[in-house]
Amino acid sequence: MTPANDWQKSSYCGTGESCIHLAPAPQGAVRLTESSDPSGTVLTLAPATWRAWRRAIGDGRLPRPDAEPGPGGRLLLRSPDDQGLVVTTTTAQWEAFAAGVRDGEFDRPAG
Repeated sequence: MTPANDWQKSSYCGTGESCIHLAPAPQGAVRLTESSDPSGTVLTLAPATWRAWRRAIGDGRLPRPDAEPGPGGRLLLRSPDDQGLVVTTTTAQWEAFAAGVRDGEFDRPAG
């Protein structure tokens, strides 16, 4: 289990706002969750998956097929490493997270 203080959010996500959070996981993997997702789902992204996500985000793309638009302006995030699990976020929360990724804020998740 990741200690609560190891979770990191983008500086582009305002104080008190619902945000995508990232934390280190064993063997170089990272964990990802969304503070407003009522399911409380936590995805684990293997190092290769996280690198692919960072590349896609750096290129201004969604990491397909792992991220896809959902109903009601939502964005559904999946990890090929956690089959069946889904984190639900919004486009605005994704953009704040993606801006942090592009600025290198998550190159080395806290922990």
